[in-house]
Amino acid sequence: MNTVILDDDLKSRLNGLDQHLEVRDPAGKLVGHFLPDALYMRMLYDWAKAEFAREEAEEAAKGIVRKWDGTNGRTTAEALAGLAALEARLRAGE
Repeated sequence: MNTVILDDDLKSRLNGLDQHLEVRDPAGKLVGHFLPDALYMRMLYDWAKAEFAREEAEEAAKGIVRKWDGTNGRTTAEALAGLAALEARLRAGE
């Protein structure tokens, strides 16, 4: 990512940089947008949340993960039971 360092003069011409700002060339063509950090972060988090499907979110809340690295929906209780069984086998010397 590139960085632009603003001097006080440019910052004052950009209305204090406290709200969304369109950036245009001398001909009036839109070339980009400036967003204050708080607004940018809010939009980024809102976008990320929207990427999760409702069904996936509901399954995640139940402790079920469908598309993962081979566990295919083991619940927390099932995983803990498996660990307890493994611990019992290790203690028994298996």
